[in-house]
Amino acid sequence: MRNGVCVGGINEDTHELIRIHNDRGGNLTSDAPYEIGDRWRMSVETAWNVRSAPHTEDKQTTPFGKIGNVGIQGIKDYVFRNIGLLRIARGSIANAFQGTLHFVGTKNYVNRANVPSYSTEFWIADKDLTHSIQFEKHYYYYDNVRIKFVGFQTPVNRIPAGTIIRLSLANWWDDGSGEERCYLQLSGWYL
Repeated sequence: MRNGVCVGGINEDTHELIRIHNDRGGNLTSDAPYEIGDRWRMSVETAWNVRSAPHTEDKQTTPFGKIGNVGIQGIKDYVFRNIGLLRIARGSIANAFQGTLHFVGTKNYVNRANVPSYSTEFWIADKDLTHSIQFEKHYYYYDNVRIKFVGFQTPVNRIPAGTIIRLSLANWWDDGSGEERCYLQLSGWYL
């Protein structure tokens, strides 16, 4: 993000996917102490400045202490153990975000005509995703659908079918198309 980092999490009490903000509802800075797989004890409440759909996951948090780190395998185990309680799209990318995505060339987005009720979810793809670098940015292709990678992991050449992938929708903006859109992003994966 331009003015901070976006850190996703799971509230283990509610199985809700959340976007962690600081205790004042602001974006986290790049020196935030969170790592992939961390478990933290913290207070979690809806951010005072929570945005409208689809960006409904914003939570003000006050960390009380790190419990430990479960690693990638721990995240996978948690997701599969709670598969009926979490937001998970399966199969084609067209199933993601309640089927509201538009696929137009290399632009994949939702618009205000059909807004999903959330902006983060897990996806278990039915096909491999392949890595590409274009204009010094990282992308993954699902068939001919290009998805921008915005996470912190070291890119891999291939994300195999069946992998748990975290997707997100960027903030609303008009890139010159004449309408505001939330573009599809790949935030991470759990191999």
